[in-house]
Amino acid sequence: MRPMLLLGLAVALLAVLASLLPIYGQHVFILVALYGAVALAWNVLGGMAGQMSLGHALFVGAGAYVSTVLYLNFAVSPWVGLVVAAMVGGALGAGVGYTVFRCKLSGVYFALVTLAVAEMALHIVSNVAVLGGANGLAIPSRPDFANFQFHSKLGFCYAALGVLAVVSAVSLAIHRSRLGYVLLAIRENERSAAALGIDVVQGKVIAAAISGALAALVGPIYANYVLFIDPESVLGLPLSIDALLFAFIGGLGSLFGPLLGAVVLVPLTELLRGLLAGRLAGIHLIVYGVILILVMRLAPRGLWGLLSDAIARRPK
Repeated sequence: MRPMLLLGLAVALLAVLASLLPIYGQHVFILVALYGAVALAWNVLGGMAGQMSLGHALFVGAGAYVSTVLYLNFAVSPWVGLVVAAMVGGALGAGVGYTVFRCKLSGVYFALVTLAVAEMALHIVSNVAVLGGANGLAIPSRPDFANFQFHSKLGFCYAALGVLAVVSAVSLAIHRSRLGYVLLAIRENERSAAALGIDVVQGKVIAAAISGALAALVGPIYANYVLFIDPESVLGLPLSIDALLFAFIGGLGSLFGPLLGAVVLVPLTELLRGLLAGRLAGIHLIVYGVILILVMRLAPRGLWGLLSDAIARRPK
């Protein structure tokens, strides 16, 4: 069966599942879908192209702020803001990528540059009044489809699932296209790729643009779901680290490994918060660290690799 058809069936099944979940279950579903989308977007650049980014919160935050400011100040529908957010995220990705990659910076240097740019954006937004400054921006609660607000969490489940489906479809299309092979060649050995006639800088810039655009799609969904954004929540380093961790634990560079990482870790985080009732703040980070060490030691290809191996060993 064609992969896109399988993806469509999976989305349909998840849509049915979302309608059967209790309210808190739908909340976790939304978080898994949004974090999974960010992790898959990160994987286009960090996994497929091998360029480790520590600043993907920049794209999510840009998407959230663009959509919110357009809605609050210019009465532009968040649906339009969603498209504009993707365009801004893509432009930011291409701009940062071109600036860095044409200087032949990669590896830890690229990671540090993306971290620095994201932190600069956080501090700039924190001091700009029209963007709400450090206090953030509150979105009025006006449940209506035109305002991208729904009367129940189920509507947001479908919105988050829609974004996840788009990101998954793009990742699948890249994986099966010439661009996917170009990014694979760049990831494995840039000099060999260049010797084969591949424009390495162009390939990495394209990956950064696509990754930025896909990550920016998550911002407006999150903003309209919680009805509030501030620099720390959508531009902070923890969001960038989460995307990286989900990809590493799920399976770096694999097709849907980052999503699997989010499926495992996000509910685990919510479970720990519920059990501990606010005590031992940050305990989920310790759990993440332990899981990451175990995965790197016992399953270098991540959870997706373990799953693939288990399926391959299954008696036919």
